[in-house]
Amino acid sequence: MALSTGTSRIFCKNMLNQMKNNKMRRFSFLLSRYAIIVILIGVLVLLGISIYLGFKSAGQMFQIVKEDFNQQQLVLAQHTASLLEQDIEFLKRELRILNHSASVQYLEELTWANRMRVTLSSVREEGVVEIRRINREGNKAFLVDERSLEHIITGSFKDIPYFAWAQQPENQGRVYNSPIMTNLPGYFGRLIMIMAKPTYEESVDESHPHPSGNWSGVLAFYIDVHYLAHKFTSEIRSGKTGYAWIMDSQGTFLCHPEQDFIGKNAFTVRKARMPAISFDAINEIQRKKMLTGQEGWGTYISGWHRGEAGVIQKLIAYAPVKLSGSHLAATAGPANYWSVAVVAPVSEVEGVVHTIYRRQFLIQVIIGVFVLLSSVVLLNYRYERQFTATLEEEVNLKTEELQRSQARYQGLVENAADLIYSVDDKGCIQSINRCAACLFSLARSLSGKPEASAAQREVRPEDFIGKTFYDIFDKKSADFHMEWLQEVKNTGVTRSKRHPVTVKGKEFWFSTSIVGLKDEQGQVFVYEIISRDVTGRKTMEDRLINMEKLASLGTMAAGVAHEINNPVAVILGFTEYLLDKTAELPEIQETLQVIEEEGLKCKKIVENLLTFARAPERVEASTDINEILEKTLALMKNNLMTKKIHQEATLTPDLPRVKGDPHELQQVFINLINNAVDAMKGGGLLRIKTRLTTKNRVAIEFSDTGVGIPKESQAKIFDPFFTTKKTGEGTGLGLSMSYGIITKFGGKIICNSYPEEEYPDKHGTTFIVYLPVFSGAESEAAPISSEAEAQQYQPPGIGSFL
Repeated sequence: MALSTGTSRIFCKNMLNQMKNNKMRRFSFLLSRYAIIVILIGVLVLLGISIYLGFKSAGQMFQIVKEDFNQQQLVLAQHTASLLEQDIEFLKRELRILNHSASVQYLEELTWANRMRVTLSSVREEGVVEIRRINREGNKAFLVDERSLEHIITGSFKDIPYFAWAQQPENQGRVYNSPIMTNLPGYFGRLIMIMAKPTYEESVDESHPHPSGNWSGVLAFYIDVHYLAHKFTSEIRSGKTGYAWIMDSQGTFLCHPEQDFIGKNAFTVRKARMPAISFDAINEIQRKKMLTGQEGWGTYISGWHRGEAGVIQKLIAYAPVKLSGSHLAATAGPANYWSVAVVAPVSEVEGVVHTIYRRQFLIQVIIGVFVLLSSVVLLNYRYERQFTATLEEEVNLKTEELQRSQARYQGLVENAADLIYSVDDKGCIQSINRCAACLFSLARSLSGKPEASAAQREVRPEDFIGKTFYDIFDKKSADFHMEWLQEVKNTGVTRSKRHPVTVKGKEFWFSTSIVGLKDEQGQVFVYEIISRDVTGRKTMEDRLINMEKLASLGTMAAGVAHEINNPVAVILGFTEYLLDKTAELPEIQETLQVIEEEGLKCKKIVENLLTFARAPERVEASTDINEILEKTLALMKNNLMTKKIHQEATLTPDLPRVKGDPHELQQVFINLINNAVDAMKGGGLLRIKTRLTTKNRVAIEFSDTGVGIPKESQAKIFDPFFTTKKTGEGTGLGLSMSYGIITKFGGKIICNSYPEEEYPDKHGTTFIVYLPVFSGAESEAAPISSEAEAQQYQPPGIGSFL
């Protein structure tokens, strides 16, 4: 147990007084002529013992360093394997996307080759050298080669394994990975793997409005796996001279620094090069570990390393590359794993250990000499008084420095803008700074009752000592922190994470680092947690992403609407003409009326797209918000009654006029009411309120008792074409158009939602529309702070979003 500062000072003073009173008795032997000889012998003996123990510990140190080095190699192998798996999954995804193209499914004469070239340009760096499409009869192959040249080959392809595999109906939607082949026609000497997928006529285009769904052949990628593997292993260096190689499940080298090993069997090629050396160790590792998809490390004997020949002991770490979802022909055998190996000579580790040992020996010599010289100096009794006084002065000085350092550290931690606290392995708080205590005060009070507010209760950091994560956060956030503590304890790795945290129903985003502090036995006894509140930054990043997304969608919507508008106008014009000409033919009239109705729907969608894409303009129109709401409710009254929805309207009288066009604002309100109606399928309550805020704005609230919006969908509700309704029930443009209209008039829309699954007793959604008061000058309306006003009017425990 550490002494306090005052106790340490008293202890030092007592010791110094005792030294003064007993100096003659204590130093009587040191004044004799034998003292220096005895001390010298003792120092030499201790130095010899330390050297002996150093030799004994060198072997243990070597094992520790070797294990650590292999762990680093394993991480490198795991990372490379992960990158390879990602590339293979990327190829599968590109194969599926291309296979879904109508040009490829129907082998459209003018477009199939261009569509394949587009895909080839994106997968060429992944080793794809050919894209081939075989028709259902198996007598024609349509391909684009690595030079982007198209070919149509006639012949019999029915005996190709992947063609036979693709014919089987149970393989629809699955991906075929062939064994590695070295004798494929056109690619002799290259390591080629074929990735194939059955093709079915499922896509729709102008020529095929009603797809048959029948099997129409197979689509395949021809992949140069040596190119793919070399891309990831060429730059790998383990230590100074270590390298990496990859083998498949048949034991074939896919890449290796020794060029003549590539494509050869790993169990025989080494022995063929150097028969005098036994390769049993590496063969055992390859057979029992690597080819079975395991990861680990070991040692083996080799006969060469980067041009150097001889018996060389090497360290190896290996990790599997899982070809997940592979489905092969029955004769091909399993090929679900490749294996990445990272190797380096043991001599590199030995060099590190020898360097450390030399340094240790030098330090021991220096310490021995220092102890010897110190002993000689202490023998000089003449300087005993001066030494004692200096020591006492130094103790006092260090004590004062320690006190100042403690004060500076305490002030730094207490006044830091970050959350700094420590917990034990059970999540109990051991210490906490004021910033963290202020934020955690949002949680339940220490007595178990809800707190009134942070201002009504003085925040005392000591009140949180002994409390757990579950007293501060919700269960999900608390579980996340407990799992992180266990991860730090098991791995010893300190990592920073950016994550959400919910305190009393309010979500924050933290950037957190957790460090495990260890005791003398190397066991973690406390965890230091430093978190920074980055909620504002995360909100800003999300808004920037949304703005970029809206800009792109706006440009696309304008182009699509322009291209569709002219054909729709022609269709409607001819339909109207035919209606006039066929007035006496009711059967044809009925069909033409259906065409006209559907054409008008398309026209409406085009108008919505143009409304969304058109840049909003600030206008100087004004309107009475209560009057618009009364007209809208009168218009929607029958619809609400038929849907068994009761309405409560609380309209504050004598509200000032707001900026906005009456018709456009009515469209916004109808959209919001319709959304509320759709959310209350079995009936419910719709509340509408108006009020004047302190920001010189009028607020209009629409609250329903519907099912609410899922939490994962809340951030995307204003995105164009996003909808939570079933297919055919909505276009996803209502809220995005409403958002554009309100923004055009300088307003904002804020949404608070309780999903029914999380809040069965108080589910529902509230939309709040803020519109600036019309005063004839743009500058009259104070800019709205979405976070401030949302926080002012939102219920506790719910998030808001724009």
